[in-house]
Amino acid sequence: MKKLDKIVRSVLLMLLGAMIYGFIGAAAEVYGSRIPGNIGGEAFVLPLMALLIWLGWQIRANVHK
Repeated sequence: MKKLDKIVRSVLLMLLGAMIYGFIGAAAEVYGSRIPGNIGGEAFVLPLMALLIWLGWQIRANVHK
């Protein structure tokens, strides 16, 4: 079962990386098409993504003590 857990974890981490890469790429494309000086909501969402990932790891660590 430990090998299956490692495989599932690896797949989930790759999917997480792909989703973050896709979102950052889309945010950069939208930001590039805006007029200078207009940041938009992407500037607030990107740090929140990192905060949510950190919070998820903290919750996981507390549950699996």
